[in-house]
Amino acid sequence: MSRRSVQVKAILSMGILVGLGSVSTLAAWTGTATATSSITAAKVSLGVGATASGATAESYTVPVSSVNWYPGASAAAVVVVRNTSSVALPYSIKGSITESGGVELGKAMQVLVKTGATVSGTAPNATCSGGTALVTKSAGSAFGADAVRPVLPVDASETLCVQYSLPVNAANNLQGASTKLDVVFTGTVGS
Repeated sequence: MSRRSVQVKAILSMGILVGLGSVSTLAAWTGTATATSSITAAKVSLGVGATASGATAESYTVPVSSVNWYPGASAAAVVVVRNTSSVALPYSIKGSITESGGVELGKAMQVLVKTGATVSGTAPNATCSGGTALVTKSAGSAFGADAVRPVLPVDASETLCVQYSLPVNAANNLQGASTKLDVVFTGTVGS
């Protein structure tokens, strides 16, 4: 191979390298646009209390604990459920029993939750009069199925009457027993 041929090849190789080098220095032009959404999730909550304006807490102690329970005694109280959410929502009502000391006082009790009812009488002879039963717990059994309520608009409330009774045939071993009966209200939106 002649010297001249090597020089030509070297010059041609440099041309290829320069050509490739110039391709890598090309500038790219771009444009950008952004679509932004600010999203706030809904707040789902219920409040309970004795009145619509007072139904803002997550828990409420129904004022029946001072009753000296004996067979045939009953107590009733108004419980207001209020939608404190930022969205309208349906809610459900269910009951639960927490027994103490191995004696099943809660299971022996009768519980009734009504809508459209009023409290008649005073403890130990108070009842929920009128209205429609939503939750019924018979003596000797656990609470049944949940009661599903229609949609409650934001800041709207529903007044319920809750009645507790110890049947006249309550067992003698229930003397001195204690229990906790909960009526639980659960609001749910979405699937």
